[in-house]
Order: sequence, then structure tokens, then C-alpha cells
Amino acid sequence: MTRPLFDLTDRTLSGDERLATLLALSRGTHAALQALLQNVRSYHDLIADDVEGHPAAEGYLQNARQLVDRALLWLDAYGQTVAGSEDTDKVDLRPLLEGVVQRCRRILPEGLELTVENTGEPAIVDCAVFQLQETLLDILEGCAEALPAESGALTVRVDQVQLSQGDAGVLRCQCEPGLYGVIHLHAGPAEAFRPGACLGFWDGMARLQGSDAATDLRLLHAAGVFQAHGGELFFGRDGAAPILAIALPIEAKRKDMQVEPDLDDADLLGSETILLVDDEDMIWDVITDMLQELGYSVILAGNGLEAVEIYRSNPGAIDLVMLDMLMPELDGHDTFFQLKAIDPKVRVLLSSGYVSEDDARDVLDAGAVGFLQKPYRMVDLARRIRAIFDQPRP
Repeated sequence: MTRPLFDLTDRTLSGDERLATLLALSRGTHAALQALLQNVRSYHDLIADDVEGHPAAEGYLQNARQLVDRALLWLDAYGQTVAGSEDTDKVDLRPLLEGVVQRCRRILPEGLELTVENTGEPAIVDCAVFQLQETLLDILEGCAEALPAESGALTVRVDQVQLSQGDAGVLRCQCEPGLYGVIHLHAGPAEAFRPGACLGFWDGMARLQGSDAATDLRLLHAAGVFQAHGGELFFGRDGAAPILAIALPIEAKRKDMQVEPDLDDADLLGSETILLVDDEDMIWDVITDMLQELGYSVILAGNGLEAVEIYRSNPGAIDLVMLDMLMPELDGHDTFFQLKAIDPKVRVLLSSGYVSEDDARDVLDAGAVGFLQKPYRMVDLARRIRAIFDQPRP
């Protein structure tokens, strides 16, 4: 993973995004230091017999033990300050991952093919959607960069796995026994996930050879994100697949479930048609899945030009346009005014992770029905859409 480390001075990042990044990095670093110090304590126990009868050495060892114990106490206290959780939504892991894979394919090294294998069974994960997406994308990009060109293929497989207390012991992780969605990455064909083929994160980090500080910090950040979701990041054992594996606690989706658990308010249901305009495929998958669960019909457009053509070709058929502000070919600003020229009563909900509401003020003043700053919760989006439809057209 050779890209620069997080640029927290980036003015396009919101305060919430900066805080989430720092919290995740802090969680991962906290757990890493805790594991390292516990290993140091174990080495102290091993050499205690060797220094017996050497008063000076025994004194040094006792002082070292006290320092390690004090550091572990500090880390325990620090861990409580970074244990808070982000706002979360319950979404199907499969479309979320499909969107990440689609985005990653655009930047793969030449000659490397990326494929994804799903079990076909819905897997509901309670997550901070945008944060999890970006972290999975970072992991995929890093693995793709690290593979030699002759590898030819990177396969991503998703399995539903029942992890036992014994599995957690083998992996030396804090995962509670239960059902997990395991995303594992393979150089070439994928096999079913086996806990015995993996090393726990801290054991794997200790075995990394030739990694730089930026790579280590990215992995610590990723581990912090997955741990905040009740999961873990694992390494493949030497000579065995997978390269990496990510376990996230899931719940199987019931066949009679019509909406996600966080979206069970009947007032959020609808039957209108929404045109979703965004150049990020992984946004499509998660939002489309949620909107369709609520009863909406969804039409997709990958850029502003495509959106204008779809709207022009379907007069009266589209009830709302969800429009990202930054896109290639035709940005959200110009797209809005072209839509307005076609239909002065068009309803457009703006969104962006890089443009602020103040920056979009001229579009809002010209008649856009609202603005959502990314990242947002799916339930907040559902409520905003329903509120728009509950108001009469101008």
C-alpha cells in the first residue's frame, strides 16, 4: 500500500470524517501496542530464570516489568476513550462489496483481473457504511498493488462462517462466537474460508517483511475500523491462501424481511421513481438496495449527461433526482440547470462529500429541494426522501 497516508489537512474532509479516521487509527494502534507489550511481558517471564542469582539483572528486570505494567494500565484507560461507536446502518454486505470491487477495477494494474464470489445469501452487517466502503477499497487497492504482475487474478470471496470460541483462540482475536461474513482475498482461485489457514492480525503484523511505516499505519487503521464493527482483520499463513481475510459479524436476512431493521418505519415506504446520479458505483449498490427495499423504483445514471438524457426521454416518469455535485463530463451544478430547463418543476436532492451546502447555495436558491453531506446514514436519506415526497410539487 504505497499511497500517501491520510491527509487530515485535506479541506474536502468533513470534521466527522477526520474524527472517524483518527478514532479508527487510534483503536488499531492501541490494540497493537497492547499486544506488543503483552509479548514483552511474556519474554520477561521467560528470562526470569536466567537472571536468578544476579541481583543487578533481577533489579533491571523488575523495573522493566513495572514499566510495562504501567504502560498497559495507561493503554487500558486510553482504550476506553476511543471505544465509542459511529452512527451505523444495517445493510447487505454483498452489494456493498460489489460496489467497492467495481470502483477498484478502474485502477487495477494492467493485466490483473479482479473477480468477486458471493455465497448468494444476504448478509446484514451493522456498519458505518461510507467508512467501511473506503476501508475495504483501501485493502483491495493495497493487495492489488502488492501482487506481482504475473499473478493474473485477484479473487474476492465472501463466506458466511460460524466462528466458535475455539476459532477465536486459534486466531488470537477478540471476536465473539457467532455468525460472520468473511471477505477473503486470494491470488488466483478462491477456496472456502478456514480459520486454520489464517493468522491473527497481531501475529501477521509481526511477520510482515519489508513493509514501510505507511503500510503499517494503513493496516492499523483498517484493523481499528473492523474492530469497531466487532470484527477483525487476519493474514494468510505462509504459503497458504488467503492473502488477507476480514471477518464482520452479520445476521442472516429473513425471507419475510421487507426493509432493513433500521428502516422499519412504515412512513418511510414509497412507490415513486428515483433517478440516482453518481459516478461512484459503490454508492449505487448500497443506496439502490435500500431504496428498493423501501418500495421505490430506481434508475441509475453515471454522469450528468446521462442523467439529462434519461430525464428528457422519460417525461413525467421520474419523481426525484438524487444528484451528486462532482462528476465527470457534466457536474451537478450544470446538470441541475439543464434538468430545470427540461422541467421547471423537477425535484432534485443534492449530495456531495467534497462540496459544502454553502458551495451549492446558488443551486438550492434556484429550486433544489435539499442537500445531504456525505457520508450520511441510510435512515437519514430515507427520511429526507419521504419528507420531499410528502410535500406537494411546486
